[in-house]
Amino acid sequence: MNPFRYGRVVSAEDFCPRPDLVRQMTGFIKSGQNVVLQGERRMGKTSLLYETVRQLKRYRMLYIDLLEIKTADDLCKRMVKALISMEQQAGLLERILKSLSQLRPVVSVDPLTGQPSVSVDAGIRLRPDSLDGILDLVRESHKRTRLVVAFDEFQDILNLADSKETLAVLRSKIQFHKNIPYVFAGSVRNSMSELFTDPESAFFKSAIAVDVGPLDREEFAGFLAGKFTLGKRVAGKDALARIIELAENVPGDAQELCEAIWETTAYRDTIHESSIGPALELIYARESKGYEAALVQLTGQQLRCLVGLAGMGGKAPLSAAFIQGVGITGPASIKKALNRLIQLKVIFRHQGEYKFVNPFFKTWLLWKNY
Repeated sequence: MNPFRYGRVVSAEDFCPRPDLVRQMTGFIKSGQNVVLQGERRMGKTSLLYETVRQLKRYRMLYIDLLEIKTADDLCKRMVKALISMEQQAGLLERILKSLSQLRPVVSVDPLTGQPSVSVDAGIRLRPDSLDGILDLVRESHKRTRLVVAFDEFQDILNLADSKETLAVLRSKIQFHKNIPYVFAGSVRNSMSELFTDPESAFFKSAIAVDVGPLDREEFAGFLAGKFTLGKRVAGKDALARIIELAENVPGDAQELCEAIWETTAYRDTIHESSIGPALELIYARESKGYEAALVQLTGQQLRCLVGLAGMGGKAPLSAAFIQGVGITGPASIKKALNRLIQLKVIFRHQGEYKFVNPFFKTWLLWKNY
């Protein structure tokens, strides 16, 4: 069985140890401290949170994913569904259904699993002030068992037309939940900064910041090597270094590449740098349709800019050398193309450098010789 896991939350033996961060998060949770958990995509923020709570044992987590949230109604219903799911796992489904009777929850049985599934009446529209009652239920749940409340991709709350009102209601209630630690995780640093460091924001200085950065390369290489040994495969240091380099030290991407290497090698094989090429081709075969769909959305200038980033890097895309290399006239056109690529979530900007959201999209562009 392939031991590499990516694209989902991992814990226990599948979680690459981050003892310092786990220790730090444990201390904040036990003291009821609210936390802003920041880090780039696929860096392992959610897995860090789940692993920390798993080790604490006496805590439950109320996990609410706000990715691509659009309305206050959507926010409220995601919170309600998260509460229902959590209480259902604790055997307290009937209690929470009674508390939410005004939302007319509908219970059905999943035909595949045979487990009960609960949905909220789509005809009921919830407003920001509905959060009052929902957060009261959160507090009641905490009285029964200690909770950690986690909002993932919290920056997307800024997508709401009434985001200021919604944030104000959230803040007004959360500030009185003294013993409940709230974790606000986000991957868009500018937006998270706007929420927590702007004096005009309702959440200004409301939580302590914890940064989830790249793993220590030697420790990460050791973790990956240990996974390969489960299939009696030996991974050389140079190969592991190259894997981490291609994945730009992002845990999720490195595990994806290792999963593909496992699939393209055999029991007792030695993993060399030459093992990486066939694995990348497997990834391309799986993902090329998505890459091609992304390219269809681009103009000629945007495509040339993207190819330039793949070949020349994103540290100086406004330099004369970059402009000459991509054949686009003037920095203004480059900047416009970069902004569009960010908007399409093909690239992102971090510490002044433009990077690919998916590093294998970058290597695919070079492989295809665009």
